[in-house]
Amino acid sequence: MQIPLPLFSRRVRWAGVIIIAGLILYSSLLTVPETVVDEVQPDSVVTNEASSSASTGGDSGFGLISLSHWRHLTAYFVFACVLAYATDHWQLPRWRHALIVIGLAAGYGALMEVGQIFVPHRSSFLLSDVLINTIGASGVMLWYLARPYLTLRPVSAFLPSSER
Repeated sequence: MQIPLPLFSRRVRWAGVIIIAGLILYSSLLTVPETVVDEVQPDSVVTNEASSSASTGGDSGFGLISLSHWRHLTAYFVFACVLAYATDHWQLPRWRHALIVIGLAAGYGALMEVGQIFVPHRSSFLLSDVLINTIGASGVMLWYLARPYLTLRPVSAFLPSSER
């Protein structure tokens, strides 16, 4: 059984890629992490994530993964998904296409980590973040597993006949 999905124009699909890449760039390189004053040592300033972790005795995220890592996983999963959707027209074997998309998303994540070296108040290059970004991007494999069961049709096929 084929499930129909709307296929937007290439321009719209690539705009989605640029928007998500821009949001990642903004949050990775242009914003300064939120800071709070450490209650134990008022003269020191720590990130919210570090203070939350210290005060709760554990990660500030969901279960065993910190909130920061959840953000990385989510951002690079979404980035890889919009990249896969934008490049769906590429005539490549499915698994090669998947590896290229994962590589591009993970490479962008590594580039953001390198860029953070030059930004004050950001952590230096963290290999763990690169790994988390790659794991998040690898979630796009769900798209490639489902893709044989999906039919992409122009958006106009989903509009009522009077609006076409």
